[in-house]
Amino acid sequence: MQRYFGKIEALEDIGEVLWYAVGVCEELGAVRQSYHFTPLFERQNSERTVVHAHGFDPEWLELYDESNFRKSDPIPPRTMAYGAMLSWERAMTIAPNTSENEAFFARMREFGLVHGFGLPLFGPRSRNAYASIDFGRPGSEVGEKKLGIARSISQAAHQRVCVLLESARQPVELSPRELEVLEWLVRGKSLSVTADILGLSQDTVKTYAKRIYAKLGTNDRVGAVVKALKLGLVTA
Repeated sequence: MQRYFGKIEALEDIGEVLWYAVGVCEELGAVRQSYHFTPLFERQNSERTVVHAHGFDPEWLELYDESNFRKSDPIPPRTMAYGAMLSWERAMTIAPNTSENEAFFARMREFGLVHGFGLPLFGPRSRNAYASIDFGRPGSEVGEKKLGIARSISQAAHQRVCVLLESARQPVELSPRELEVLEWLVRGKSLSVTADILGLSQDTVKTYAKRIYAKLGTNDRVGAVVKALKLGLVTA
């Protein structure tokens, strides 16, 4: 475990931290993972939550990006309230459900989202987050050791993200067009979709994105979005 923690502590980019955690969990057998970074005082299924997802069906991610659909997902807030790793199956029954909740669960089953777990991640200054991980089979078949490692790696990665965010206090100046591009990235739009919305070529938007990443000191969209929210550059 110590070698994992040492590697995470050595990383200086938010995106690299998240992808490293994804890689470790994949080695353990995870088939799907997500990390939900939520602005302070927001719920984990808020439309302002930034979701870093890997292994999920693109159609599911498109659905989840819709604010009303996401808000009908009670699993993240229930997991945070529970305060420990919680299976999706248990989260579905731990509290009364609305018709919207039941409809959400039905769509989950359609996409084969059955055996996953929710993880509450705690950070300094109440900067908490939610993560999900799915091994594609019941937890009893995964084993306590692998689940424990996945939980510890996720927590360590989140704490590292918090540390990197706290160190990113220097002012950042973006041009009006860069802010425009960033605002659409925060809303979960891809570079190609952002180009269509703004009436620009994909290459032009890619250039703006590279400038944004460089100014924010990160290498990818997720890291840029998380830092932008922290610095108050956008509100989502």
